[in-house]
Amino acid sequence: MKSPNEGSLAIKQRIEAPAESVAAYIGDFTNAKEWMVGVEGVERLSEDCYRMMLESPVGRLEPEARILEHGNGLIRWTYTSALEGGGEVTVAPDNGSSCVVYYTGDFRLKGKFLNRAARFAGIERFARRNGERSLLRLKQLMEARRY
Repeated sequence: MKSPNEGSLAIKQRIEAPAESVAAYIGDFTNAKEWMVGVEGVERLSEDCYRMMLESPVGRLEPEARILEHGNGLIRWTYTSALEGGGEVTVAPDNGSSCVVYYTGDFRLKGKFLNRAARFAGIERFARRNGERSLLRLKQLMEARRY
């Protein structure tokens, strides 16, 4: 049985850049390779489906993700292979020239044995660290741009 926090993540980062610009950048899922730590590639399979190439403590994973919702500062997806769960990034305006980016995710490797091995290898700690580093990288990328 899954504990309430197992495989779940919720982090946020304040960014000194307009919310619309940050949301547009994040909304293009192919940009994930640039700002998401651990994502080595993104391949568009169809209008709303992508394959991601990820490094993890249990080796390379290639989950497919389907975009469920996109727009108004939100992108939400579900994994359709390799992983169970999904994620959401929300960009909220904060005093006009800045914003706060919220990332929430819920993930488990498909298959009981593989998920147990991943937990043993520290995948939750790995995912949290990569999530925090990803939002910091996004902050650096967005704040380096001139608006």
